[in-house]
Amino acid sequence: AVLLVMAGLALAGERMTLLHLVGLLLTVAVGSNYALFFERDAGDIEPRTLASLAVANATTVIGFGVLASSTVPVLKAIGLTVGPGAVLALLLSAMLAGRRAS
Repeated sequence: AVLLVMAGLALAGERMTLLHLVGLLLTVAVGSNYALFFERDAGDIEPRTLASLAVANATTVIGFGVLASSTVPVLKAIGLTVGPGAVLALLLSAMLAGRRAS
């Protein structure tokens, strides 16, 4: 997720700053939590858990989306980095979760 966000920001012409690095670290933290959920329940994740993860992800994206629309450079940099990073972390964690042997 971090590499994809960095590539997306580079393609968008956004100059990477220290604030983007802070946002990428937050993306790693969020992504590791998602990965733990999917790894723990690989193959038989409950619908309630999926719904909880989707709601948590949606609120994270909305919150950081508001920051991304800010005119304050500090808030905009963090929002532009963490918003897409949270979505990508959830999707990649779901796709790359290991399967348990039967």
